[in-house]
Amino acid sequence: MPAFTLASFNTRWGLGLDDRPVELRDTCAGFDTDLIALQEVWEPSDGSGRVGPIAAELGYAVHAATLSPSAVDPRPRITADPDDAEGGWGIALLSRLPVRSVRTLDLGRLFERKDVASRLAVMADVDVEGTTVTVVVVHLSFVLANAAAQLRRLRGALPADRPSVVAGDCNLWGPVAITALGGWRRAVRGRTWPASRPHSQLDHVLVSKQVDVLASRVGPPAGSDHLPVQVELAVPASAQPPAGG
Repeated sequence: MPAFTLASFNTRWGLGLDDRPVELRDTCAGFDTDLIALQEVWEPSDGSGRVGPIAAELGYAVHAATLSPSAVDPRPRITADPDDAEGGWGIALLSRLPVRSVRTLDLGRLFERKDVASRLAVMADVDVEGTTVTVVVVHLSFVLANAAAQLRRLRGALPADRPSVVAGDCNLWGPVAITALGGWRRAVRGRTWPASRPHSQLDHVLVSKQVDVLASRVGPPAGSDHLPVQVELAVPASAQPPAGG
């Protein structure tokens, strides 16, 4: 039975609540998972971002998308003003597994003025012991109506007959997220936000019916205002598509 591990973490620009850099490399190394879904990834305009070097050191390939211009001085923020930007803010999939194909999908916005970010999804077809699994990284809008609509749009782009996983900061409670995807399940349950005293789960790993959940957990604080989540997943023989499917 093909199995794989995945972690998801909103990095908050790689900065702690005091806006100082946190040990993002140690956090990713501690996951030691096949796949890592990262949100709020900060990439300065001078190319000095940390995710690329960390991934290379730990043996991951990186597939990323920028969602918004951003700045970190005097505080981390996204912006609609290019003159205010010092770099980009986005999402990334780190993979130690072979990636057969990767693409980005624009999830759209119903209320653009309230959310300046372009909400994109990174969608990768990953080879898990010969079985193709579609893995999607998202960071949905903080506007509730936007986020639910974005998941519904994503649902239309996902293969109905293939094992699939959606991971990231959904800015939605679990029941709303699985309702928007329709027929999917939550692989991990536990409060993830705010990290200092969590009262809500905004960070999810959502799985299609072809995926079994072997283990899951909410991780300890890692400097961000979100807690990371980790899962071990598998594709049972009955759910594996024919060769080449």
